[in-house]
Amino acid sequence: MRRIAIAVAVAVCLAGCGGSQVEPEPVEETVVTIWTKDYHDAAFQRMRIEDYNRSNPDHIRVEYKIYSDNYVQALNTAFQSHSAPDMMIYTPQVFDAFFARNYFADLTPYMDDAFRETFDGVMIDGINVVGGRCYYVPTGATTARLYYNRDIFRRAGIRQPPETMEEVVQYARRITAQFSEAGIYGFAVNMNTAKLAIDRSIIPQGTKELGLKAGYDFAGGCYDFEPYEPLLMQWRALMEYAYPRCDEMDIAPLRKLFSEGKIGMYLSYNYSEKGSLTDQFPMEEEWGCVSLPTTGGVVLGSQEYTTGNGYLFNAKSENLDAAWKVYRAIFTDMDYLESYQDMELGCSLIPQVLAAKPGKLQISPDESMWPRTPHELSSSAVNVQGTDLYDTMKNLISGESDMKGELADLTRRYQEAYQTGIRNNIGREIRIEGFDPMPPVLR
Repeated sequence: MRRIAIAVAVAVCLAGCGGSQVEPEPVEETVVTIWTKDYHDAAFQRMRIEDYNRSNPDHIRVEYKIYSDNYVQALNTAFQSHSAPDMMIYTPQVFDAFFARNYFADLTPYMDDAFRETFDGVMIDGINVVGGRCYYVPTGATTARLYYNRDIFRRAGIRQPPETMEEVVQYARRITAQFSEAGIYGFAVNMNTAKLAIDRSIIPQGTKELGLKAGYDFAGGCYDFEPYEPLLMQWRALMEYAYPRCDEMDIAPLRKLFSEGKIGMYLSYNYSEKGSLTDQFPMEEEWGCVSLPTTGGVVLGSQEYTTGNGYLFNAKSENLDAAWKVYRAIFTDMDYLESYQDMELGCSLIPQVLAAKPGKLQISPDESMWPRTPHELSSSAVNVQGTDLYDTMKNLISGESDMKGELADLTRRYQEAYQTGIRNNIGREIRIEGFDPMPPVLR
């Protein structure tokens, strides 16, 4: 348990005299460490944490650290070296990577009746509740959008944002042709870490355009990546007009370039961009966002939104009680949640918050949560040989390889891994009879 001795002034009555004397008495201070990947709300979070550190009566001090694009790697290193934080912001990548290793604490024993009543609507089996145990409480959500520079569009003679992938390619070509000599390009994508980029673009595009999630067909109970070919062919064409070497770029440098007026369009989550383009990289030019475009405007499913703003707790932390006090006092406080929503730092999922602060940042009625795929439920149960779906898609859109053949091979490799996991009793068959991708049914 990490504690620090501090001096507290106490009044000590002196026997035999009428006065008192102030003498220091050591009191242990508990340090609760919290890690996040988010810069977009850093100013707001630090203000709240400073207030808590200054006023809490329990001698708890919170240390808050941001690990942006290297968040998953930093956590992996910390878990291996037994120096992981007490709390860490939830991301699908972190949960998928570490859940099977029993790194996260079950929060259910800490929840009283009042907490359960307030957050009952976000206790979702198969999402944050597994086997009757709750591992995080998603108070918010995020969904992907296409962001565009309105000023660049006007200068290029583009009157409205794109609705199809064909229009995205057309607009990117026009912007790059007109302004590349000035260092302005039509499009960019943060493809340095393929999973981070594709999770906020091609995967939700696939739920909307194809009715598949990360290549998984819930109705058929099997993997099938071949339907992605038309979408990936549009991406391949789009990359011809992208910012040079953006395949080596992380999201923070991409946002900086966008804020400087060097990029016409990019895709990202809607929970983070307003804060990033206001505080982290203040943007003078006007920008907007629209729903994800699809190939030919085809819509066969509901676009997936992802739960967020939840905190995972280190199962091996010696400070779990103190961490829960911090969590309740800061991150589930109604004033905190309402302010977060009102400042458009995220999309709330809590009815009480939405009633008080409807806000502009909302999940659309035609967007839904999706069930978890077999490889999301357990990466060890779908142990794919060779390149995973993210790096395969990255290679396909940036190269000239045989699209059809590579997607067929990806389907074969994932399906074989999935079936092997079932035979070895590591995984289980995931099939939803009569599954309707619009909207999908959770189970």
